[in-house]
Amino acid sequence: MTQEEFVAKILEVLSPMSDVTAIKSKGHIVLYKEGVMFGKIIEQSVLLLSNGNKFMEVETELINRLLIPKNKIDQSDCDAFLFKATKSWWLAKNKIWNISNVKECLITNKVKMP
Repeated sequence: MTQEEFVAKILEVLSPMSDVTAIKSKGHIVLYKEGVMFGKIIEQSVLLLSNGNKFMEVETELINRLLIPKNKIDQSDCDAFLFKATKSWWLAKNKIWNISNVKECLITNKVKMP
């Protein structure tokens, strides 16, 4: 399977999330939803943002099961992957929201200070 086919298959599985895009970066593919980066594809591996703000590889066994023909994929595997991806997106979105709030607060406080 080529890299393009792999990315297309992962995007197909992620399609229920809507608005997920894959953008080629330095040596890997970056997964975005609504402008928020939540995952990476490196060769034939998918990495998703974890609670520790690190990208962790999704289990190879799960990814391999998602690569079989669509009519033979177990829905529970799709659901498990979608859950992991959605959780990663919310973690990334929350992190960005928190950073922007802190910056806004610092700027606001800076302006108010004599």
